[in-house]
Amino acid sequence: MPARIGDIGFPMVLHPRDPAVAWVFPMDGTTVWPRTPIGGRPAVYGTRNAGRSWKRMDQGLPKGQAWFTVKRQAMGADALDPVGLYFGTTGGEVWASFDEGARWHCLCLHLPHVYSVEAALPG
Repeated sequence: MPARIGDIGFPMVLHPRDPAVAWVFPMDGTTVWPRTPIGGRPAVYGTRNAGRSWKRMDQGLPKGQAWFTVKRQAMGADALDPVGLYFGTTGGEVWASFDEGARWHCLCLHLPHVYSVEAALPG
Protein backbone atom coordinates (compact mmCIF):
# COMPACT_ATOMS: atom_id res chain seq x y z
CA MET A 1 0.00 0.00 0.00
CA PRO A 2 1.12 3.58 -0.43
CA ALA A 3 3.05 5.02 2.54
CA ARG A 4 0.32 7.64 3.14
CA ILE A 5 -2.07 4.80 4.02
CA GLY A 6 0.38 2.82 6.12
CA ASP A 7 2.43 -0.31 5.84
CA ILE A 8 0.89 -2.42 8.60
CA GLY A 9 -2.33 -4.29 8.00
CA PHE A 10 -3.01 -7.42 9.98
CA PRO A 11 -5.93 -8.80 7.99
CA MET A 12 -6.06 -9.02 4.22
CA VAL A 13 -8.93 -10.64 2.32
CA LEU A 14 -8.91 -11.72 -1.31
CA HIS A 15 -11.92 -11.71 -3.62
CA PRO A 16 -13.10 -15.31 -4.09
CA ARG A 17 -13.24 -15.04 -7.90
CA ASP A 18 -11.08 -12.07 -8.97
CA PRO A 19 -7.36 -12.24 -8.05
CA ALA A 20 -6.90 -8.50 -8.75
CA VAL A 21 -9.33 -7.54 -5.94
CA ALA A 22 -8.37 -7.45 -2.27
CA TRP A 23 -9.19 -5.61 0.96
CA VAL A 24 -6.98 -4.76 3.92
CA PHE A 25 -7.53 -3.15 7.32
CA PRO A 26 -4.45 -0.94 7.86
CA MET A 27 -3.18 -0.16 11.35
CA ASP A 28 -0.89 2.49 12.79
CA GLY A 29 2.52 0.84 12.79
CA THR A 30 4.62 3.81 13.87
CA THR A 31 5.47 1.99 17.11
CA VAL A 32 5.18 -1.60 18.22
CA TRP A 33 1.81 -0.88 19.82
CA PRO A 34 -1.05 0.02 19.85
CA ARG A 35 -1.74 -1.21 16.27
CA THR A 36 -5.03 0.68 16.10
CA PRO A 37 -6.72 2.46 13.16
CA ILE A 38 -4.62 5.33 11.90
CA GLY A 39 -5.67 8.45 13.82
CA GLY A 40 -8.52 6.50 15.44
CA ARG A 41 -10.41 6.61 12.12
CA PRO A 42 -11.00 3.02 10.96
CA ALA A 43 -11.24 2.15 7.29
CA VAL A 44 -10.87 -0.77 4.99
CA TYR A 45 -8.84 -0.11 1.86
CA GLY A 46 -9.68 -1.95 -1.35
CA THR A 47 -7.85 -2.50 -4.60
CA ARG A 48 -9.40 -3.64 -7.87
CA ASN A 49 -6.15 -3.62 -9.86
CA ALA A 50 -3.76 -5.87 -7.91
CA GLY A 51 -2.52 -3.09 -5.64
CA ARG A 52 -1.69 -0.40 -8.19
CA SER A 53 -4.27 1.88 -6.51
CA TRP A 54 -6.23 1.75 -3.25
CA LYS A 55 -9.56 3.24 -2.19
CA ARG A 56 -10.53 4.15 1.38
CA MET A 57 -13.83 2.46 2.27
CA ASP A 58 -15.18 3.84 5.55
CA GLN A 59 -18.84 4.72 5.01
CA GLY A 60 -20.76 3.59 8.10
CA LEU A 61 -17.65 3.08 10.27
CA PRO A 62 -16.93 5.35 13.26
CA LYS A 63 -15.57 8.75 12.17
CA GLY A 64 -13.12 8.95 15.07
CA GLN A 65 -12.07 7.76 18.53
CA ALA A 66 -12.16 4.12 17.41
CA TRP A 67 -9.08 2.64 19.07
CA PHE A 68 -9.63 -1.07 18.45
CA THR A 69 -7.50 -3.66 16.69
CA VAL A 70 -8.57 -6.08 13.99
CA LYS A 71 -6.57 -9.28 14.44
CA ARG A 72 -5.05 -11.24 11.56
CA GLN A 73 -7.84 -13.87 11.37
CA ALA A 74 -10.64 -11.44 12.28
CA MET A 75 -11.53 -10.43 8.72
CA GLY A 76 -13.20 -12.60 6.14
CA ALA A 77 -15.34 -12.71 3.01
CA ASP A 78 -18.19 -14.79 1.73
CA ALA A 79 -18.61 -16.03 -1.85
CA LEU A 80 -21.82 -14.17 -2.68
CA ASP A 81 -22.24 -11.70 -5.52
CA PRO A 82 -21.54 -9.02 -4.46
CA VAL A 83 -18.99 -10.30 -1.96
CA GLY A 84 -19.78 -9.73 1.71
CA LEU A 85 -16.92 -8.62 3.96
CA TYR A 86 -16.79 -9.04 7.74
CA PHE A 87 -14.41 -8.03 10.52
CA GLY A 88 -14.34 -8.27 14.30
CA THR A 89 -12.56 -5.99 16.74
CA THR A 90 -10.76 -6.27 20.05
CA GLY A 91 -13.48 -3.93 21.33
CA GLY A 92 -16.05 -6.70 20.83
CA GLU A 93 -17.74 -5.43 17.68
CA VAL A 94 -18.53 -7.30 14.46
CA TRP A 95 -18.92 -5.25 11.29
CA ALA A 96 -20.20 -6.30 7.86
CA SER A 97 -20.41 -4.91 4.35
CA PHE A 98 -22.78 -6.60 1.93
CA ASP A 99 -21.54 -4.61 -1.07
CA GLU A 100 -17.80 -5.30 -1.24
CA GLY A 101 -16.87 -2.64 1.30
CA ALA A 102 -18.90 0.31 -0.02
CA ARG A 103 -20.99 0.60 3.19
CA TRP A 104 -20.38 -0.90 6.64
CA HIS A 105 -22.92 -1.99 9.28
CA CYS A 106 -22.28 -2.91 12.92
CA LEU A 107 -23.83 -6.36 13.47
CA CYS A 108 -23.16 -6.66 17.21
CA LEU A 109 -21.52 -4.93 20.15
CA HIS A 110 -20.19 -5.80 23.60
CA LEU A 111 -18.66 -9.19 22.78
CA PRO A 112 -15.32 -10.27 24.22
CA HIS A 113 -12.32 -9.68 21.94
CA VAL A 114 -13.09 -11.07 18.47
CA TYR A 115 -10.08 -13.08 17.30
CA SER A 116 -11.57 -14.80 14.24
CA VAL A 117 -14.37 -14.23 11.74
CA GLU A 118 -15.72 -16.64 9.14
CA ALA A 119 -18.73 -16.44 6.85
CA ALA A 120 -21.02 -19.48 7.02
CA LEU A 121 -23.75 -19.56 4.41
CA PRO A 122 -26.64 -22.01 4.14
CA GLY A 123 -26.07 -24.44 1.37
